[in-house]
Amino acid sequence: MPSGSRTTAPALTVSDLHFRWSADQPSLSFPDIRLAAGEHLFIHGPSGSGKSTFLSLLAGMLSPESGTIHMLGNDIHKARAGDRDRFRADHIGVIFQQFNLVPYLTAETNVTLPCRLSDSRRDATHPNPMAEAHRLLTALTIPEDHWHRKVTELSIGQQQRVAAARALIGSPELVLADEPTSALDTDNRDRFLDLLLTLAEERNTSVLFVSHDRTLAPHFHHQIELDGGVR
Repeated sequence: MPSGSRTTAPALTVSDLHFRWSADQPSLSFPDIRLAAGEHLFIHGPSGSGKSTFLSLLAGMLSPESGTIHMLGNDIHKARAGDRDRFRADHIGVIFQQFNLVPYLTAETNVTLPCRLSDSRRDATHPNPMAEAHRLLTALTIPEDHWHRKVTELSIGQQQRVAAARALIGSPELVLADEPTSALDTDNRDRFLDLLLTLAEERNTSVLFVSHDRTLAPHFHHQIELDGGVR
């Protein structure tokens, strides 16, 4: 599985995907997807429909019961766990619902963290990771006097934008976002989405954005519905 080079393959294709948490539970089924590089997909579904499970499968954090996931031309679930971790570090930015920022690190150090884990993400920053972090934090309206604060000293909205900057640094080909706007009011939610998608378009980064809020769909090129289908 290549890790450091870009590909002209579709960002993502998903086919006949199913997952089961345990043998005594029904199998969740997920829709087929073909997403081109630079396109943005909104995934809607009610609570319990498997939205976070779906993103964890796409990120290689869970293994499917059946079906295939090709990401940037690679069948990620045929790779060893360590190779999946490396591929994710090099090519995927993740915005978790709870942000998963490192609490004892500053805002700017949280943003540059992917560049410590991935040479290709580091090499894709211009002119260097710290300068790129500052550019992203500025674009996402984090005041300069907040950059050196621990993230625990920032507001929820600011933490969310730091998480977005971390996902975007180093121009990953794909960003997976799990309900990242759930704690925001309407104005801040729309502003955050516009900033996220504008920055993604600058980098030709594909975005999969999961939410229960159907009103967000017009921001995206495509949308699909998860209905929690079982077999």
